[in-house]
Amino acid sequence: MGDKSYRSALVALCTALIPATADAQNVAADRIDAIERQIRNLQSDLQQLKNELGEAKQQLRQSRSEAQRAKEEALQAQAAAERARQDAVRAATAESQPAQAPAQAQAAAAAPQAAAASEGIKVGMPGGRPTLSTSDGRMSFAIGTLVQFDMGGYFQNPNPNTQFPQLNGGVNLRRGRLYFVGKFDDFTLNITPDFGGSPDGSPTLFEANLNYAGIKPVTATVGYFHPFVSLEDATFPGNLLFLERPSIINIERGVAAGIQRASVGAKASTEDYFASAYLTGPVFGAQKNTLLNGEQLGFIGRLAARPYHDEDWNLHAGFSGQTVFHPNVNANGTPGVSRTTLTFADFPELRIDFNDLVDTGPLSARGASVYGGELGANWRNFLVQGEYYQIGVTQSKLPGVPSPRLASTEVMSRAAGF
Repeated sequence: MGDKSYRSALVALCTALIPATADAQNVAADRIDAIERQIRNLQSDLQQLKNELGEAKQQLRQSRSEAQRAKEEALQAQAAAERARQDAVRAATAESQPAQAPAQAQAAAAAPQAAAASEGIKVGMPGGRPTLSTSDGRMSFAIGTLVQFDMGGYFQNPNPNTQFPQLNGGVNLRRGRLYFVGKFDDFTLNITPDFGGSPDGSPTLFEANLNYAGIKPVTATVGYFHPFVSLEDATFPGNLLFLERPSIINIERGVAAGIQRASVGAKASTEDYFASAYLTGPVFGAQKNTLLNGEQLGFIGRLAARPYHDEDWNLHAGFSGQTVFHPNVNANGTPGVSRTTLTFADFPELRIDFNDLVDTGPLSARGASVYGGELGANWRNFLVQGEYYQIGVTQSKLPGVPSPRLASTEVMSRAAGF
């Protein structure tokens, strides 16, 4: 009895669930259809918006094009009106003042030429030098100057038994140079007269040379100029740490380098290295009637580099050498020495007294050589640098005259903080 009641209840429950499940499936299908219809409607609206946007862009382009045409037409109309006005003015002027027509025509023809001339030349101050240059930059002419004037004296106790009992005090124009620099493409011509000197009063030529820089970073030079041979020697006079270069620098560079030296050679340089080699001759003014058939001939070379540098540090190192393999030949000679001589001398560093405090006198020599190195470093505004040089002389002993042993070594070092 109990089993029959349980089976009847189960059959009744299944009968009730079947219609409910079918109704739920129908409702879900209706919802999906509604969502799909909404998506199709949205896609249709999006496509319509795209079409309208494209039409708007096309209309904007057409409007811009029409506006540009209108602007051009307005400019053309304005130009035509201006031409008509000018024609009317010229016609009225020609009728009232016929005699002025030739002069006006000449002035009108000259105006474009004057404008072209003014556009072809430029005036500027690059590097602080007054410069004239063409508009294309191929040709230029510049003028510069360097003036250094000494005034001073010496605190001393004159002793008549010394070689120089009293040094001179006063004034002296050490350097009074005018730089004339002309450039055309890769060629540069330098001519520099110097109205100063040690002592002053005899204007002379500091440099006259021709340079070619068509092969970067090489510059080839021929003429009278200053071939660099050491660190202090290569420093521009206005940038020296002290008033004058050390005596060892003035002495060693005077062997085959120095200023006013007739030379031919080339240098190559960048921010991190420098290399040069020159065949050198006599200094300017050495050709005199006391010379026999032969002037000095030598060779110099220098290598320098900056092997390390950063924001605060710079390290510099270099080596230089020079040799004289044909000294000047003196016609009259000096008693006790041969006709080929070399002299090593220097003034005091303050150029108001011109006694050679360091002077070997003429030395009988077949040649001489100089070699040395340089080191320098700076950390921010603190600088230390030094140089070492060895000078050797190949002597030519005369019969019956003793030949002294000559050797010279000197170290130059400097430090500055500023």
